[in-house]
Amino acid sequence: MSKPLISIVIVLFNSNDVLSSTIEALDKSTYDNLELILVDNASEKAISEQAIDCRFPSSVFRRDQNCGFGQGCNFGAEKSKGQLFMFLNPDARPFPEAISIMAQTLLSNEQIAVVGPQLLYDDGAMMPSYRYTPNFRRLLLSRNSPLYGLPGFSRWSEQYIPPPLNEPSEVEVIPATAMMVRRQAFQEVAGFDRGYFLYAEDFDLCVMLRKAGYKIFHQPKALVYHSWGKGSVASRRFLVKQHNRSIYHFFRKHYPRQLMRAAILLFLLSMRSMISIMRSGAVNERH
Repeated sequence: MSKPLISIVIVLFNSNDVLSSTIEALDKSTYDNLELILVDNASEKAISEQAIDCRFPSSVFRRDQNCGFGQGCNFGAEKSKGQLFMFLNPDARPFPEAISIMAQTLLSNEQIAVVGPQLLYDDGAMMPSYRYTPNFRRLLLSRNSPLYGLPGFSRWSEQYIPPPLNEPSEVEVIPATAMMVRRQAFQEVAGFDRGYFLYAEDFDLCVMLRKAGYKIFHQPKALVYHSWGKGSVASRRFLVKQHNRSIYHFFRKHYPRQLMRAAILLFLLSMRSMISIMRSGAVNERH
């Protein structure tokens, strides 16, 4: 039986500097039935198909405006032909066997809709590679919380940091940094929610898939380097704003009864982040 086609969907926004390393990594994949779909979200410098040096069929689609990460992924999925998608950040580089291992896990059970790899920092250290579903308590006890630094806080906070896993395991959320998805399941929940511009769209997708009866899996034997932050060129202030907007949208959709206290907490989180940004700016000016 031939291997099913997998469509690698990469959404770009001024990501040219890191893309070549990712394509080079994909070119070494042991999985030999791939196509590459690049969605350029109105980058300042367009990428041409002639500039893509890859042994797999590739297509570049340039959008007139940046409609956000989730909508870019949806657009790429619509343009793809694969039975499976792999949404991949432009700064994420799969090991040669990673895609094969993820595909085997995904195809082993029709109830599995999403599989994610073990993410690694550039130095090889393990990066948190799956998440718990956000709720008010987890948001309150996160490391970005206004409570962070209080006596005894870390003891409560640590329980919400997912521990490393040694075997393929069912989890709650896989980040869209490197996420393999079954097309049928993705279409069943209408893809990524258009209400998110950046952040939390992967949380929402996994929640919707689990509500539809599917399973989300983490596969620690599949390894992917992630040069965290290098694929983004946006300012920290902009990212904080988009993060909080997305979390608010997530609460409005999934926890409408917690909306007011979530809004208050997000306001406090924003103030804490803005103070940190201003202090960082002041330090940079002095140096």
